[in-house]
Amino acid sequence: MGRSFYSDEEDKFSVPGLPTVAHIEDAETKEKGRATSTEITINQFGNLITSSPALEGFVYKVRKNLEHYYDVANEKYEFYTGTAKAHFNMTASRLYEFKGEDEQLLPNGCSVLTAALFGSIVARNHSIPVRFFTPLFFGGVALNYALPQTYRNVANGFQNLGLGIENKYFPEFTKTREESVAQIKEFKNSVENVQKDAWNGLVGVVADTRKSICGLVKKD
Repeated sequence: MGRSFYSDEEDKFSVPGLPTVAHIEDAETKEKGRATSTEITINQFGNLITSSPALEGFVYKVRKNLEHYYDVANEKYEFYTGTAKAHFNMTASRLYEFKGEDEQLLPNGCSVLTAALFGSIVARNHSIPVRFFTPLFFGGVALNYALPQTYRNVANGFQNLGLGIENKYFPEFTKTREESVAQIKEFKNSVENVQKDAWNGLVGVVADTRKSICGLVKKD
């Protein structure tokens, strides 16, 4: 007699080929009203295939959970990548506003980077503050020489940023600075007026002296 690979299922299936046979496992399952069954199918090659609905339900739940977590992860990925892309485009467009209308970033920008790298090489053996500010100084000088309009736009941008921070966090300092600027302008105007008066006085003295000399020469 040949070996039976399904001898453990003989108590469940009296006749091979039955579609479904219900089987109550234990008293606890019976109290809950749950029954397990095994489906039997025969493929085209005559092989007997059994499947458990409980296992199929478990696999179905696992697949649904995986699909749900995949959708959530994909949604978060698209959200964060879209946000990062939007911020990158906004930053790039904001930086592009500093560019001068009639200026070319290439190859002039390469000259600025080369100058900044040269400053970094020069200050490589110095202290950290020197190594930090030296490349900025060299790069700023090169930027002012190669891209003057861009340099002015960048300088104005940093100035506006500093003024905004000052107005927001140090309003008293803003008032003091404005008063100091007004006093400096007034002093500068007074110095210019003194210089103008001195020049006019010098011109008048020279004119009077010349007239006096001319008068003496005519008398002689």
